[in-house]
Amino acid sequence: MTSSTYVVPRAEVDRLAFEDFYAAEFDRVFDSAFAFSGDRDAATDATQEAFARAFARWRRLSRQDWAGGWVTTTALNVLRRRYRDATRSRVLVDERASHDAHGRVDLLRALRALPVRQREAAVLFYIADLPLHAVADAMGIGDGAVKSHLARAREGLRVSLEERDA
Repeated sequence: MTSSTYVVPRAEVDRLAFEDFYAAEFDRVFDSAFAFSGDRDAATDATQEAFARAFARWRRLSRQDWAGGWVTTTALNVLRRRYRDATRSRVLVDERASHDAHGRVDLLRALRALPVRQREAAVLFYIADLPLHAVADAMGIGDGAVKSHLARAREGLRVSLEERDA
């Protein structure tokens, strides 16, 4: 009796691995993009664009433990380019988010009231759950500068949320 073996083509293995990666990372990337922009459609577009770029580079990215952070950073970069024009840099809360808990909507409004660099640091660190050094790399700044942005962001959020409760 002979046994036959079936060899799975590399492209199929890559596709299946990417599908697993996509399923595991999508919510985190989308949540980060939505927290950054406040616009569900823009967050969805940026998330899909980031994953499309990741798929195009999957053979290299699949071996990296920071691939999820790369996709999140790419989604934020897509949004940043979209809102580079100063008149569009402040995005109002998507009113369709009214089904979210009231506190979540308040937090998202407070996040979007922060200066862009503070908001970016807070989103990457607290929502995307990237370590400090990865946030620094993504933002192109040092660890100390990230800590400074995070401290200012926390203070801005505290003040904003306390004003809401007053």
